[in-house]
Amino acid sequence: MNSLTFEEKLRFIKKMGDFIPHTSGLGVELHSIEGSELTLRLPYQQQLVGDAETGVLHSGALTVLLDQTLGLSAVCSNDIAPSVTPTLDLRIDHFGIAPPGSDIFATGKVLRATRKILFVDGYAWCESPDKPIARATGTWVRVMDIDLEWIKSIGRDSA
Repeated sequence: MNSLTFEEKLRFIKKMGDFIPHTSGLGVELHSIEGSELTLRLPYQQQLVGDAETGVLHSGALTVLLDQTLGLSAVCSNDIAPSVTPTLDLRIDHFGIAPPGSDIFATGKVLRATRKILFVDGYAWCESPDKPIARATGTWVRVMDIDLEWIKSIGRDSA
């Protein structure tokens, strides 16, 4: 299977978001796909606040958002065949905090792909992609022996 069509990407991202309990529980949703770059959105939710005094979200929610975004960015790459991609390593550098009440966006893109490993980079932001609150980089394992042809048939009516 070669790279996915735009519609197949939309269906796969929705299906994976629904399938992974902590992602669906946090309400992570697709914001945009631009070329090989994926952006997901974590809506602000009071129950995700980690510091009641300041209203700042718990960093664990940001970690889930970045992990999901960077992992799913492999599906959006037009340079590689899609594959299931469990996280091997994830590093997050925090530059600041999300202002209380703000949605958080995360953008990811595959930098390099080998036969078994994907090297992915991304960042989280609130007000503007030019003002990131965190940067993430990591590696994901390409599980190539899983047939992904089923992607073409899922949710055709709901995409």
